Amino acid sequence: MSWVDKILPSGVRRVDSEERRGAKGVVPEGLWKKCVKCEAVLYRPELESNQDVCPKCDHHMRIGARRRIALFLDEAGREEILSHIEPVDRLKFKDKKKYRDRL
Repeated sequence: MSWVDKILPSGVRRVDSEERRGAKGVVPEGLWKKCVKCEAVLYRPELESNQDVCPKCDHHMRIGARRRIALFLDEAGREEILSHIEPVDRLKFKDKKKYRDRL
């Protein structure tokens, strides 16, 4: 038993740093995004409403293929065709990584 435990009343205990971090709350992953040009930290929903353009420096962020298609097409009547087809390595290409691992 340490001298601190002898001095402190039994109801008082030390709070670990992990418990302190948990008490403040956890920020969900992907809620904030950093601009690559001006390095400003941007709120993701605000950035999406601004069509992925930084409001501080007007830098256009990169967007993925599915997001780009969603911007062009309507939600109704949209269906993905040939989604069951998977790529095949017909040339038997040799590399450090297997072709299947690259996909």
